[in-house]
Amino acid sequence: MLKALKKITLGIALSSFLTLPTFAEISVPDIGTAGIMGLTVQKEEQIGNYFMRTARSHLPIVVDPVLDEYVSSVGNKLLMHAKGVQFPFEFFIVNNLNLNASAFLGGKVQINTGLFVYSDTEDEFASVLAHEISHVTQRHIARFIESEVKKSNTSIASMVGAIALSIINPAVGMAALSTSLGIAQQSRINFTRENESEADRIGIDLLNRAGFNPAGTTDMFRKLLNMQGNINPVFALLVDHPLSEVRIAEAENRIAHFKKKKDSTNPDFFMAKARIDVRYKKNDFADLKEILKNDTKANRYYKNYALALTCYELNEYAEAKTYLNNLGASMQNNLFVVDLLTDIDLKEHNYQSAINRLNSLHKRMPRNKAVIVNLANAYIQSGQNQRAIRLIRDYLKRDRGYPLSYTLLTEAYLKSGNRCEALQAQGEDFALKANYNRAIGSYNEALNICRNNLTVEIIKARVSELIEQRAFDAELNKSW
Repeated sequence: MLKALKKITLGIALSSFLTLPTFAEISVPDIGTAGIMGLTVQKEEQIGNYFMRTARSHLPIVVDPVLDEYVSSVGNKLLMHAKGVQFPFEFFIVNNLNLNASAFLGGKVQINTGLFVYSDTEDEFASVLAHEISHVTQRHIARFIESEVKKSNTSIASMVGAIALSIINPAVGMAALSTSLGIAQQSRINFTRENESEADRIGIDLLNRAGFNPAGTTDMFRKLLNMQGNINPVFALLVDHPLSEVRIAEAENRIAHFKKKKDSTNPDFFMAKARIDVRYKKNDFADLKEILKNDTKANRYYKNYALALTCYELNEYAEAKTYLNNLGASMQNNLFVVDLLTDIDLKEHNYQSAINRLNSLHKRMPRNKAVIVNLANAYIQSGQNQRAIRLIRDYLKRDRGYPLSYTLLTEAYLKSGNRCEALQAQGEDFALKANYNRAIGSYNEALNICRNNLTVEIIKARVSELIEQRAFDAELNKSW
């Protein structure tokens, strides 16, 4: 889908068709001196949303709804069996080939593309997510902040901002964190040995309860330990979570008490891995195609999907479809397959073929992000802008935080000649990336165009909310 989506210049926001989220209770953060453990769930969610806005403005976040759905499915499968989950988690992918993942307050979990590259099984991949989820549910980050605030007599707001930056930009963030604490830090968050042991124990149990092979944890540990002797910066996970033979032995002893499980054979993992390898690495596609064709050991889902993606990049659409057919009839409604078939249909101007396929899936999966944005894009490319608008507006009632939906909505409004709505949508797109000056500018421009009195009042109220949200972010950014 993304390969068919054109870059547009007008952004996106919400307007009178939605009840906008209110930020009136946020104001400038008084996260106070009473200790981080006293943070309300609402306040922690607000801090997590601040982190996401900051991440969107500073990190190369992968905008890929199919991959987003996949990581969310793995994360949610784990969360269904987790204890102490107080708010919705959000998993997002960053285009960084270093093997790493990081968790932040509010259940925000960053996954590097490198985690796909270096994981050989879905169980290894899920083991890292389970570990990060456990750091959040056990309040390790919160406890770290509370401990350092007490020791260094700094403010919680300063600590929160510095830690957010240290995850987003380690080099700059470590300087900010060192300044905030008045000491030199060796890692983004110095989890104690007890923290790591607890996250290992709970993460392994969580992995097992969720149906994954808990041995994926030690498989990943061994892989990392082999790299630890001469610490390669590619294996950034080692910096945050240093390994030892004792730690691995403890994990192995715990796993020995479980009934043995086979490794996951979920085709989606192998296709997600292929998608990362083909689309998010620098490739010579002609060379890559020959390498893939000659690879006799690759998983068949990985190989055929990687070849299909590579042929698509080489404009060899008929051959790409052949490799997708090799996956079998049962896979033709798989999201990874449907997404690529949609890309091919749109390139070949077979708009109705794409729309029919996606409409059939939408009836079965009416809330699936990948289906919705693909269908909306197909409507737009075929000139059915009002259908795209209705579809996205309905989706935004459930999820207001996905920037790609705003990009599509903006394009649909522009193509339908509704600049009033497009400018409001653009404002929200900028706001999601903490670009408040441009967000407010878009809304102010909309005030000069929109004629409906209710719309004008809603815009004015939204600008006021954005000003307060900007103040909230600025307070946390002071440590930068």
